[in-house]
Amino acid sequence: MTTPLPARFLVLLAGLTVAAPTLYAQHRGTIELGAFARYGVYDNAMGLDDAAGFGGRLGFFLSPKVILETDAALVPTKANASTFDVDHKPLHVRLVGNFGKEGKRLAFLLGAGWSYNSYSNSWAGSENGIGGLTGLRLSLGKRLSVRGDVLADYMFDQTTSANPTFNYGAQVGASLMLRGGPGDKDKDGVIDSADKCPNTPKGTKVEVTGCPDADADGVADQVDRCPGTPAGRVVDAIGCTDSDGDGVVDPQDRCAGTPSGVKVDATGCPLDTDRDGVPDVSDKCPNTMAGMAVDPTTGCPLDQDHDGVADPNDKCPNTPAGTSVDPATGCPVDLDGDGVADVADRCPNTPAGTAVDANGCPASAPVVLEGVNFVTGSAKLTLSSQAPLDRAIATIRGRTEKFVIEGHTDNVGNRDANIRLAKLRADAVRAYFVSKGIPATQITTVGIGPDQPVASNDTPEGRAKNRRVQLRVAP
Repeated sequence: MTTPLPARFLVLLAGLTVAAPTLYAQHRGTIELGAFARYGVYDNAMGLDDAAGFGGRLGFFLSPKVILETDAALVPTKANASTFDVDHKPLHVRLVGNFGKEGKRLAFLLGAGWSYNSYSNSWAGSENGIGGLTGLRLSLGKRLSVRGDVLADYMFDQTTSANPTFNYGAQVGASLMLRGGPGDKDKDGVIDSADKCPNTPKGTKVEVTGCPDADADGVADQVDRCPGTPAGRVVDAIGCTDSDGDGVVDPQDRCAGTPSGVKVDATGCPLDTDRDGVPDVSDKCPNTMAGMAVDPTTGCPLDQDHDGVADPNDKCPNTPAGTSVDPATGCPVDLDGDGVADVADRCPNTPAGTAVDANGCPASAPVVLEGVNFVTGSAKLTLSSQAPLDRAIATIRGRTEKFVIEGHTDNVGNRDANIRLAKLRADAVRAYFVSKGIPATQITTVGIGPDQPVASNDTPEGRAKNRRVQLRVAP
């Protein structure tokens, strides 16, 4: 069994792991010259006592991360089965990886290479093998560092044992970094060879080239267009932020919350090509004429009566809601062209050129009061007749003409009886008109009965049409 490493060495290695500021990074060409104390632990087959010694190291940095180094030591020991003195002289040549984070003192070492052992005095012999190393280096300044290593050697070509052996060692010492170590005259943490501002006052914040950078955004003050950038913000090449990514830096952006992908003008606000106050992204009428009032939500010319025709083109700007209008003029539709809009036209298919009254009916023609019905065989109005009668009253209220209410029946039954019934029904309608405020002197009645049919009395449908009440202007 091999002897454990001394506890004091493990404590020393743990102490070297404490981080501290400012690593003096090594560069290609740096030479490491070091001395160390060594403690060796030997394979049981060797028959040697574990012992302490000393040695020296010479290393050459092939790059900041790779070192070619050799070390040699002298470890006086004894054969543990006798009193023979044995001088162990280990020699190593190896490549070592130098893994240190920029800006930190501590570097981790990992290496491997050729291992050679020479034994002299009372016990002579030598052996060859391969060895590995792991360690830590702690920089104490520009040139000086301390270093601790743990080594393991596999010796397969030896004269002291019939079988390959494993030997272990621990080394702790100090090193001087010569030649290649970088200089930093103004102590700003940037080596002189890379420092574009080599005379920066002590304590000044700098960026990677060594020039002053007061807001620590990575852009030197001399080119920083936005010198007061808050800490942690991502900046562009001139030191400014563009929070909404629209290409206009925040100090000049008047619309800082522009959605991604929206085209903006020089002030960072969404484009408004027709300058109507509505951005193009929301403008449904992007070519509105200059000076025209628009809807602030759509960018289209105002349409105050909401008939679908913009106010500048609307010749009837106060059209009631729901009215069908001419898309070119905004006026209510008048399909028969009689001058009375369809919405008020009681006779919507008047032949062209026919003179009509306010209801759109021929001036001399009577208007059938559609929907006015009576209880069968009587002059009593049904409840459903009130609405059509009220509409008829609304058309004549305020007019000065005199009107005649005509009662008509079908030809079923006695003619004289039908004429009397027709007159009674006309009188019932007149009484309703008068009850609603139409002057009694403005309305007369007549019972025509079956004498003026408008359809054949040979069918139920025809007879239903003939039973009617009509309103016309008195001659």
